[in-house]
Amino acid sequence: MRTLALAAVLAASAAAPVRAADSNAGVSGANFLKIGQGSARAMALGGAFVALAEGSDAMAWNPAGLAVTQQRELGFSYLRYIQDVDSPLYLGYAHPMGRTTWGANLSYLSVSGFDIRDAQGVPQPETTVGVRDAQASIGIARSFWYEKLFLGSSLRVVHEDIAGSVKNTVVGDFGAILKPNPTLSLGFSVQNFGTGSANVARITRGGAGLRLGDFVTLGLELNKATDASARIGFGGEFQLPEEYLDVGQLSFRIGYRNGDSFGQSYDETLRSLRLDRASNLSFGFGMYTSQAFGYGVSLDYAFVPMGALGTVDQISIKMKF
Repeated sequence: MRTLALAAVLAASAAAPVRAADSNAGVSGANFLKIGQGSARAMALGGAFVALAEGSDAMAWNPAGLAVTQQRELGFSYLRYIQDVDSPLYLGYAHPMGRTTWGANLSYLSVSGFDIRDAQGVPQPETTVGVRDAQASIGIARSFWYEKLFLGSSLRVVHEDIAGSVKNTVVGDFGAILKPNPTLSLGFSVQNFGTGSANVARITRGGAGLRLGDFVTLGLELNKATDASARIGFGGEFQLPEEYLDVGQLSFRIGYRNGDSFGQSYDETLRSLRLDRASNLSFGFGMYTSQAFGYGVSLDYAFVPMGALGTVDQISIKMKF
C-alpha cells in the first residue's frame, strides 16, 4: 500500500467513523471538521449545541451564536482524540460592537504514529508520515427584533496536508438562532457550503434548547453531513448559578449522540464505571467565575468513551472582558 493512500485512509477513519452501509461514506474531505473541536461544553452535551451556541466557540457550530455574547471573549480549547489524533490548538475570539459581533477562530490538528509498509507489506520504520489539518474562520453576526433573532455568517479556509499532499479550500457558513422567550431557543445552520462534497462535507444542523428555571438546560439537535447518515444528539446541563455559590457557577453535563458501536474497551477504570461498552454517551462539567482578576473566566471539560477505540478528552478555557 502506498504511503499516501495509507495516511489518507487512516486519517479519514480516525477522524470521522461512519457507517459502512452508508453509500456516501468516505466520499468527502476535511473530516476533521466533524470531530467537535472548540467547545468542551458542546461535546459533553452530545453535540446538541446549534440552538445553545454563544460566544467565541459558536463559529464551530452556529455563527449566529456570536451575537448572543455581550462581552469580548477569548477562548482556547485542547482536544485529545482517538487513534493518536491530537488537536493541540483551538483559538476563538468574539468582539461585540453594539448589536453586531465580529468573530474569528483558528484550529490545528495532527495525526502521527502510522504503521508504514511497502507494497509487499514490509514495515518501513525509517519512513515518517504525518497528517496536518487546519482551519481559520472570520465571521459576523447581528441581533434583531429586540435580541430575539440572531443571524450570522462566516468564511472559512480549510487546509489539509496528508503526507505532503496539500489542499486548500474556502467555504462558508450561515446560521440563525430564534429566542421567542427566555425559555426556548431554536437554532439552524448550514456549514461548509460553496464547494463540492469531495473537498469538504456540508453539514446541516437544526435543533432546540430549553432552559428550565435557573438550574436545568436541555439541548436537542439533528444534523446531516453529505457523507453520512443523519445523527441526533441530545444533552442536559444541571447548573448552580453564581448567586447560589457566591464564588462561581458550577455545571454538570451528560449527553447522547446516536451512532456506531465501537466495541468493548478493556480499560479497568471504564469497566469499573460500566462504561467499557459506551460509544455514544458523553459527560462533562463546567466552572465559571466573574471574580477572577476582574474578568469572567470559565473552564469546561468533556469526556467521551468510544469503546475499543479509546476515549476522547477536551478542555476549554474562556475569558470574558
